[in-house]
Amino acid sequence: MVIRVRSPHSNNQINRLSKWKYALLGLMLISLLLQAIPTLYGDIPAISIQSLSDEPVSISEIHDILDTANLTSLDIHQQDNTKVISFSDIAEQQLAKQALDYVLGDTSEITIQYQSAAPQWFKTIGAEPVKLGLDLRGGVQLLLFVDLDTFFNKYTDAMVREIRQTLREERIRNIIVRKISESEIKIVGSKFSINNLFTSDTAQQWVHWQHRKSDNDYILSLSEEENLRLVRSVMTQNITTLRSRINELGVVEASVQRQGRNHIRIELPGLYDPKQAKLIIGATASLSFYEASETGALTINNLQGLPIKLLRQPVLSGEHIIDANSSLDEMGRPQVNIKLDGLGGDKMVSFSRHNIGKQMASVYTEYVVDQHGKLLPKDKVINVATIQSTLGNSFRITGLDNQEEANQLALLLRSGALTAPVQIVEERAIGPTLGEENIQAGLSALVLGFIGMAAFLIVWYRRFGWVAIIGLTANLIMQVGFLVLLPGAVLTLPGIAGLVLTVGMAVDTNVLIFERIRDKLREGASLAVSIDFGYRSAFITIFDANITTLISALCLYGIGSGPLQGFATTLILGLISSMICGIWVTRALINPIWGRDMRKMVKI
Repeated sequence: MVIRVRSPHSNNQINRLSKWKYALLGLMLISLLLQAIPTLYGDIPAISIQSLSDEPVSISEIHDILDTANLTSLDIHQQDNTKVISFSDIAEQQLAKQALDYVLGDTSEITIQYQSAAPQWFKTIGAEPVKLGLDLRGGVQLLLFVDLDTFFNKYTDAMVREIRQTLREERIRNIIVRKISESEIKIVGSKFSINNLFTSDTAQQWVHWQHRKSDNDYILSLSEEENLRLVRSVMTQNITTLRSRINELGVVEASVQRQGRNHIRIELPGLYDPKQAKLIIGATASLSFYEASETGALTINNLQGLPIKLLRQPVLSGEHIIDANSSLDEMGRPQVNIKLDGLGGDKMVSFSRHNIGKQMASVYTEYVVDQHGKLLPKDKVINVATIQSTLGNSFRITGLDNQEEANQLALLLRSGALTAPVQIVEERAIGPTLGEENIQAGLSALVLGFIGMAAFLIVWYRRFGWVAIIGLTANLIMQVGFLVLLPGAVLTLPGIAGLVLTVGMAVDTNVLIFERIRDKLREGASLAVSIDFGYRSAFITIFDANITTLISALCLYGIGSGPLQGFATTLILGLISSMICGIWVTRALINPIWGRDMRKMVKI
């Protein structure tokens, strides 16, 4: 028999490590508590006014506008260059926005927002209330249809032009190239000429197009893998562009997510004016580069309304733009730096090499819905620049009037790249009253569930039951704190359901531990030994159960969208916090009180 004796020195080390561990745990709980407290205070509706003119609106003018509309504000104060007005309820906020828009709409940017009702010092440490989703806040939900057919038609048209350009450069004759569908191209010609085309160096760039023989012709069709990649890329770019546009609405808690193959769902909590949202979101932009020439057959007006003649075929379209940013040139003049992908760079090299000294125009195309509900393109020339040297993957656009114009052009180039037209096919407004009812119903379910579990724990486990209740309370605080700190996380009605569920699951952790302690006590062990055994033996079971549930929750978050992601988010955070609180927080409370109790046959 081997007897292991632990030295006093090693015991002191373990004690010191335990103290450090519990000190860090306590510090984390205090930090998360400070983050969670503002959620108890809630937030109040507000409006921000940022002047667009040289003479900003004064606070007294704002008071006069509100008095005329018979509206009363809680407070009006200056915050940086913005005036913020707070109200007692959402109804007054919406009426005030309408009144302010009517009077100041042309001279000021007016957006709705929500401010924490907690004391100001919470804001200085970065503590804000948890953001609420559409079903709790109320607001506007839009469903957008992405016109992928238009994109693929343009993509195939570009491919046809590229093949014809290759035929001219390689001097291959007696071949006719035409588009027969949105993703198919027909090539008609002699077998010898077509073989020369397919074996040319340029044809290596067409690897994503499959070709098959049809009678004496060849059909090029887009591969399934490339089709899926392009759809994914277009949808991602559209979502990115829409998010940047939504920022103009001042809705920081907006949700923009893909739904199905060609739809995007947008949720705008706190916004109750669908017309305003549709004006910003409904249009879609793209960008192309054309050669400017007096002999051009295409005429497009510039920003000043003057006609600019262009060659009909674009040199380059926006899908090849990777990045665009503004800067200053060697003389301190504004410029925009453009970065292209590999194929776009090759096209630009080929064009610019033979056109030094000529002008190239940047054409901005915005798709708008006509009176018949159809998407129509609206073009305008935003810049005409002279090509000074051979351009490659990176080049710059000069000749801009000021830095503001350069910043705007860079923004347009970034947002316009690879965007397919969109159309709003469904809109839904959820009133703030319904949101308040959802909050009350969700909180009532949470409180009743918590009270029921607390009663069970106290009756069944007595003293240890009170410890479990403290652990459950810490669990809730930790979840809310994590939600506040997690970027982009919002609390939805399914999220509240996730909170209720994880509180119930957290009880399982304590039940497993306490039952193991009871089993050991029945064997005749002391309370201290039973506590140590209960926590150690239950840990693996608890860990395994939580990990398997966590994997399911992660899959639900990755595959689901909207309400499913809200539920999965709180479930994931709840699993993590229940592990921490159910094992380490409760043990930190039990150890100092009963951790050295050597009594046997103690009832818990």
